[in-house]
Amino acid sequence: MVGVKLVNVTKKFKDVVAVDHVTLEIKHGEFFTLLGPSGCGKTTTLRLIAGLEYPDEGRIYFDGQDVTDLPPYKRNTGMVFQNYALWPHMTVFDNIAYGLKVRRLPKDEIRKKVYEVLDLIKLKGLERRYPTNFPGASSKG
Repeated sequence: MVGVKLVNVTKKFKDVVAVDHVTLEIKHGEFFTLLGPSGCGKTTTLRLIAGLEYPDEGRIYFDGQDVTDLPPYKRNTGMVFQNYALWPHMTVFDNIAYGLKVRRLPKDEIRKKVYEVLDLIKLKGLERRYPTNFPGASSKG
């Protein structure tokens, strides 16, 4: 089953064509990678999918529903930016839980999901630490 589908999507910034008539399908559970040189439109394509940019042409679908005109907060998507930043004033637990809290999930469900992620990334037991307390961490996020 197709989860995300782009049909003839184009995005221009003034005279620069950042995404040029892209058509693709990403199936549920599929591991999908956008690979290419700097400036080829990878990030712009992801921003279009997330709703952070609006295409000049084409349509975007989630599970067959046209979401092209939906704002980001109605798309139920998440995006991890290449130059990520953690909130230095929040613990590891709170950084992981942030998006779930914004979505107003029940506290028990948030706790369960955060501990699943902590286990997955091998940080269980370190959830009360702050990001700056890890070796190699920068205070600039």
